[in-house]
Amino acid sequence: MDVSIINPFLSACEEAFATMFNIMPQPKAPYLLDPVAGHNWEISGLVAVSGDETGVVAFRLHKILAAKMLEISGVPVDTPEEREEMINQLVSEFTNIITGNAVSAITTKNIAVSAPVVRTGENHVIPWPRTTRVIAVPFTTRQGSFEVNICFRGM
Repeated sequence: MDVSIINPFLSACEEAFATMFNIMPQPKAPYLLDPVAGHNWEISGLVAVSGDETGVVAFRLHKILAAKMLEISGVPVDTPEEREEMINQLVSEFTNIITGNAVSAITTKNIAVSAPVVRTGENHVIPWPRTTRVIAVPFTTRQGSFEVNICFRGM
C-alpha cells in the first residue's frame, strides 16, 4: 500500500469537509473492503485514476449526510426531485474538488482522474477491478458517517 498516493486523497477529503461545510471528520481504522459484499451507503462519488497509477477512488456516504451538506451550502431547492438532483450534483462536485486537490498534492507521479460519476441507491454496485484490493477508510462526523475507498493496481 503506497501511502504517498492514498494519504493525499484522505487529507483532501478531510480538508474539503472542514473548509466547505465546517464538518470535522474523524478517521477510523482502515480495513480491506470485500467488493462483492453488500453495503449500506446510499450515494457514491467515483473517479477513475490513470497515469503512473491506475485504479478507482470512491467517496461513499449516506443521503442524510449529503442532505446536510446541501443544507449547509445554502442552495435553495423547491421540490423533492430537485433536492435529489442537487444532492447528486453536490456529491459529484465534491468528489471533483477532493480528487483535484489530491492529484495536485501528488508531485512524485503523473496522475490524472476522470470526471466524477455518481452512483445511488441501496447497495449500488461499484465496478471494482477484480485483481486488486480495495482499502476502505471510514470516517465519522456529527452529521453522519462516510467512507473513502481506494483501489490502485498493485496494492
